[in-house]
Amino acid sequence: MTESNMNYMNALRGLGTLTHKKKHDCLYNRAHMDKYVYCLEEGLCALHSVSPGGRERIYQYFLPGDFVGFIPAYARSYPDDTFYAFSITAKSACTLYQIPYSTFREFVEAHPDFYRWLFETAIAHYDNALKHCYALQDGDNFVSLCCALTELAIYEDPHYVIHKDFSYSELAGYLGIHTITVTRLMGKLKDMGIVSKRGHQTVIQDMEQLTAMAQARC
Repeated sequence: MTESNMNYMNALRGLGTLTHKKKHDCLYNRAHMDKYVYCLEEGLCALHSVSPGGRERIYQYFLPGDFVGFIPAYARSYPDDTFYAFSITAKSACTLYQIPYSTFREFVEAHPDFYRWLFETAIAHYDNALKHCYALQDGDNFVSLCCALTELAIYEDPHYVIHKDFSYSELAGYLGIHTITVTRLMGKLKDMGIVSKRGHQTVIQDMEQLTAMAQARC
């Protein structure tokens, strides 16, 4: 993110209200439409759906520093009820700045350079969602896990790490596989020296090799 965009982010925080959400709190769905854009400061959120049978499917994660829910600020209607199935939900306790749609749109209109950052962010989310869907179709659980880890990693000098709220159970739900499978595959990555554990957090020791394995089919 450029210094200019960082300044914009700080300005938007100043227009918002600091709020806290508990795990499983809904930030957005088409049924209640809170009409807020959120700047995620701490925690983990996800765009997901739950089938009538109770099966969850996750399409996109949001990590600290992400804007959450800015697309609905512009796409305010849909041709059918399909999107009532989708929600943005806190997957852990979260701290966020909530900004009303109208305030957010007024800010963006007054700062047209900020459009580029929004566009790039939307494209990055779209690209990650496509990669995730492709990895799931591929059927190779090991490659799918490698793809997910490269997608979800955040840089904390001198290593990349996976957000502490990504338990093996959370990763299993994202990949549509059993938790025991994730445990086995993460054990394989540990044995290869690619990842390690730091408390409850996964540390990526060799991002280059992890990326190479992910790009084999990702």
